[in-house]
Amino acid sequence: MHRPARNLTTKTQRHKVRVGFWTISVLVSLWLIPGPTLAQPAPDSAAARDTTVRDTVARDTTPTYRIVAGGPVSVSAKLLPRPKRDLTVGDRFKLELTVRHYRNTKVGEPFSSNLDPFMILDRKSITRYVGDTIVDVHTLTMAAFATGEPKMPPFIVPYPAEGEVVAAASDSIPVKVASVMPKDMKDINDLKPQVQFPNFLPIWIILGILAAAGLGYVGWRLYQRYRRIKLYGTPLPDPWVEALAALDKVPADDWLASGHFKRYYYTVSEVLKRYLTRRFGFPALDQTTTEILRAMKAAKTPEREGFGDFFQRADMVKYAKFVPPATEAAEVIATARELVKVTTPKPEPSQTSPTGQTSQNVKP
Repeated sequence: MHRPARNLTTKTQRHKVRVGFWTISVLVSLWLIPGPTLAQPAPDSAAARDTTVRDTVARDTTPTYRIVAGGPVSVSAKLLPRPKRDLTVGDRFKLELTVRHYRNTKVGEPFSSNLDPFMILDRKSITRYVGDTIVDVHTLTMAAFATGEPKMPPFIVPYPAEGEVVAAASDSIPVKVASVMPKDMKDINDLKPQVQFPNFLPIWIILGILAAAGLGYVGWRLYQRYRRIKLYGTPLPDPWVEALAALDKVPADDWLASGHFKRYYYTVSEVLKRYLTRRFGFPALDQTTTEILRAMKAAKTPEREGFGDFFQRADMVKYAKFVPPATEAAEVIATARELVKVTTPKPEPSQTSPTGQTSQNVKP
């Protein structure tokens, strides 16, 4: 029963010890951190030999620097050349700081008390040795954020001398910064007036989009129709009409007189194959004679024997170099026309309508 109370007392004491330890650590850290060493020299550092400059930040622990001109440490500053155009707000330019001191003199990094309206964007440093002198060259990439001719504040380099910390300072350099505003513009344009409510602009935009979509759909349909007409052309005639017209165009007399039997039989057989393809719906143009007869038998096509005899005789002329008799060759066109006519659908008997007009239907 007493052990929990003892543990609670021990934990409370440990917590107090930890809080006290962290409090002491924070106070010691704050005491050890030095205040910012910012100095503000007089405008003319050459005229003021021994001028005491204090930090602009109001703190009791702020150290003081005594600016010494002509001492063992010297600082010079100059603007590096840049493209031939005016420097505007935000443009980058380079400032070169040259610090000279003896080898046995320890110096700090150059800094400035207040860079406003300037800002350091990048810093590069190199060190050269000339006899007993060390030359530190610091190239600063900077930008200005105010127009006019603001002055670059002096840069301070602290160093120890005779038990105290003194400093060397560079000269103040004016920098000309041009405005990006047009010369005839005195100020930024005023705000536009408020949009009155209700605002019909969104409605008009939606209606315009819908109208454009409708016109686009109509144009697409017209284009599809034009493309279909261009691709397929005018509607084809009936298969039997097309076959008879094709047979009439075959120059039978000329080909038979010149001995072109193979070409003659090939042309007539192709006309009949196209007719069978369109008339009965099977690909006779891509089939052999055996496949055509098999397809006609499966579909119970009329005149199977007549078409079969014709194609077999044509195959002998086309592939076996058979020369048919002149009488047989002269009857090829007539035989093909007869096969087409026999398989042409018969028209149904005419019917008289209530208005007295007659109509005929073609029976497939």
